[in-house]
Amino acid sequence: MEDGLFINNPVFLKYKRRFDWRSLKRKSFIKKALLNERIIEIPFTIDALAGMPKTSKVLDLGCMESVLPLFLAGLGFQVTGFDFRQYPYRVPNFKFIQGDILDLPFEKGSFDAVTCVSTIEHIGIGFYSDPKDNLSPDIKGMIGIKRVLKPGGILVLTVPFGKNFINNQQRVYDQRGLDKMLAGLLVNKIRYFKNTKAVNGNNYWEETDSRRAGDLYYTSGTECVCCLSATKDK
Repeated sequence: MEDGLFINNPVFLKYKRRFDWRSLKRKSFIKKALLNERIIEIPFTIDALAGMPKTSKVLDLGCMESVLPLFLAGLGFQVTGFDFRQYPYRVPNFKFIQGDILDLPFEKGSFDAVTCVSTIEHIGIGFYSDPKDNLSPDIKGMIGIKRVLKPGGILVLTVPFGKNFINNQQRVYDQRGLDKMLAGLLVNKIRYFKNTKAVNGNNYWEETDSRRAGDLYYTSGTECVCCLSATKDK
């Protein structure tokens, strides 16, 4: 992290410094590798959009800290990144617009696809210095998403999943809350992945079913993620 810039990469490496007797110097060694939910969300999103023409217009919401729009632009999609905070990168096939997701400045049916990866759960809470809104801001956000999505267009959505819970950073959705947001959309694919500890102290993400995912209760972090693709009714 430098000058406030942070990229939320799928893999975090924890280092430990210790004395190396061979070189007679202190060196850094990898102590632990931690995988966050991006390790699932990014490939899921790319796979969900793989059948679209490479010139398709894609809106990536909540792009700050994310490398996803760079991947999509590199694959040839015409990507618009949108976030309340500034996005530092500029590459071909990508443009950034700063603003509030609850007030999307785009015409109706502007995009062939919208990606909303680990974003809607934060809207209106104010943790990332965005405006606070106590009146179902996630539902309002989804209404705006459906408006700017073309008929037949694809939405890729990922959210923390389990027993319903809200803290000062995000919401955890249960199936009822998720269904409420998806009104007017046809779900094409939905998968659930939970965070699992390996024997060596590292972690990995394994697929689970909706029942087991719905039984998970956690009050911080993200221990289970729901990834889905849906199509707007024509």
